[in-house]
Amino acid sequence: MLRRNSTRERGGRRGARSDSPDDATATSSDGPSTTRRALLAGSVGIAGAEVAGAQTDGNETDGNETGAQTDGNETGATGGESVTVELVDYAYEPGTTTPLSIEPGTTVQFVWVTDSHNINVDSTPDGAEWEGHEPVEDAPFEYEYTFDAEGTYEFHCDPHLNLGMEGTIEVGATGGGGGPTGPSVPGWALTAGILTMGALAIAVGLGYFFLKYGGYEEEQ
Repeated sequence: MLRRNSTRERGGRRGARSDSPDDATATSSDGPSTTRRALLAGSVGIAGAEVAGAQTDGNETDGNETGAQTDGNETGATGGESVTVELVDYAYEPGTTTPLSIEPGTTVQFVWVTDSHNINVDSTPDGAEWEGHEPVEDAPFEYEYTFDAEGTYEFHCDPHLNLGMEGTIEVGATGGGGGPTGPSVPGWALTAGILTMGALAIAVGLGYFFLKYGGYEEEQ
């Protein structure tokens, strides 16, 4: 009777011991999966942080771009505004190197910076009455005219014609030509898209790696 009881106790003890490896296996199997989920969550968090940073930079860039566009509108001439053309050395600035583009109703103020210049008109559009200023003047003489008729005005300086002092003024609605275009994509949006794709690619790569190889060492 005593031997049988001791045998049962030993069997019971053996059964209790046999359960512990399963528990250890279950515990160890939870470790890699938990680590994988944590790494995946971290990857997604990194992707979100990069996109948020790109959007923040984009908002700041928008402000800079808006300022640049405003500056461009100030240098361009719209109807009712005034622009200055300097007669300096052997050129009309602007007008000689690049035609001056203005809208109808813009007043152009010609300012003599150097001596011995005039404005001799070569051609004007139909209906225009501009005659230029043919007398040769010295600095600091000034002359202004309001251009209403649309078209191209060409003129030159008599004393410096052989040196290439010629000018062109184009009067018309600005910002035309080129046909319809699609909506422009801000630079920050492109940056955000690139960062998002890169972050997602990293997240997918990490997920694949840890799903395939994360529990390899524990199983060994």
